[in-house]
Amino acid sequence: MHMLRLLPVLLAVTGLARAEDNYDIKVYPCPRAESPLTVDGALDEPAWQAAPLVSGFTRYDKPEVLAVQAYFRVLHDEQRLYFGVVCDEPLIERLAPVAQGRDTHAVFDGEALEVFIDPRHDLNYYQLAANAAGSVWDSRGSDTAWNAQVSAAAKLDPARKQWSLEFAVPFRDLGITPTAGAVLGFNVCRNRYLGSSREWSNWAQTKANFHDPERFAHLVLDPTPERLAALAPEFRKGERRGPLAIYSNEGFANRSYLALARDSLRRVEQQLANLQQVARKQQDAATREELAKRLEAYREEIRPFQTQVGGEDSLDAAAWMRIDLRAEQLVQELGDALWEARLTALLSGI
Repeated sequence: MHMLRLLPVLLAVTGLARAEDNYDIKVYPCPRAESPLTVDGALDEPAWQAAPLVSGFTRYDKPEVLAVQAYFRVLHDEQRLYFGVVCDEPLIERLAPVAQGRDTHAVFDGEALEVFIDPRHDLNYYQLAANAAGSVWDSRGSDTAWNAQVSAAAKLDPARKQWSLEFAVPFRDLGITPTAGAVLGFNVCRNRYLGSSREWSNWAQTKANFHDPERFAHLVLDPTPERLAALAPEFRKGERRGPLAIYSNEGFANRSYLALARDSLRRVEQQLANLQQVARKQQDAATREELAKRLEAYREEIRPFQTQVGGEDSLDAAAWMRIDLRAEQLVQELGDALWEARLTALLSGI
């Protein structure tokens, strides 16, 4: 989402003193890389596994989780901050990356990712962006004259229907030295143009556009539980009132991804039970048979998910998000089927 195109919107919201909403306050514990990283778009170094994998991208202007998701991790060393992002793309065969010039608007004309960093946690931020060819845009706020020694590389994976991007930016270009417990504001955002309509999504929910530092997530360098607890007032700067969610590789907000996935499937199972109950009361045999077939088809679809969450093996954010997205769709579909079945039963009694 290009800064210059949003100028009228930005002018309209200038002067807001605080974030008036109940959006989640997201906290990302950023570990130190224990081995070297190569910025090549592959995200295959062992060091990445220490960083929490997170997901749950929503529309830029409202908390609606998108069906086509992205996932990312963040690491740092003494010199640089690293972002590794993987994007699901069911239309990967249409993706034809085109290299663009540095800081040209064309970087935003195709599939691209944006990272916003508020290094001093004072609402003064930097914008880094790269497209699927690894072409870079960077700015300090709206000042494109600022350039950092940003490294970016992208990689396409047609077999998995994904593409990935790695960013690295030196701390010195952000004007800070990495210290344990330091808090940075940040957000990771996606521009997706391959679908039937353009989608702009972000990890930390914004109000009207990506350039919304009051609602950025919080990144903590070299965190410990004690440091995170002591930083609670810092996370709520600007009178943020939403729930605090601290992420890990296992989950967030004291819930594991496994438990969250089980909750999602329980909602589906409850809807299946409701539909089963209504189906049994149908007077028309053909209607009962049709509902029985639909119920069995839904149960067949969720069996692999039930198997996946039935053991004690943990889930990562990507696995949980895929289960949760489909479960939410199934709850909606079953709700529609339930309404139709009740209406049919009502009409049959007239």
